[in-house]
Amino acid sequence: MSSLEERAEQRKNWPVRKFDSFDELRRQQVLDWQSRPPEERLAAAWELARDYWMTVKGKTEDELRLQKSVGHSRSGRR
Repeated sequence: MSSLEERAEQRKNWPVRKFDSFDELRRQQVLDWQSRPPEERLAAAWELARDYWMTVKGKTEDELRLQKSVGHSRSGRR
């Protein structure tokens, strides 16, 4: 099963709510997000970053890593 199919399967169990205003919707979204455990929020944030990297930037997932460039190095001895 692909990740898109997995996500579609997960969405089948999402609750449906009706709100009277966008402010009420926003408050509920914040409460829902805050009620999730930290590891779940981290996983969701990583998924968003990965999806952005691959779709907007057009790069592959294996290119998504921390980058460190060394500009200058010197020995501790003089």
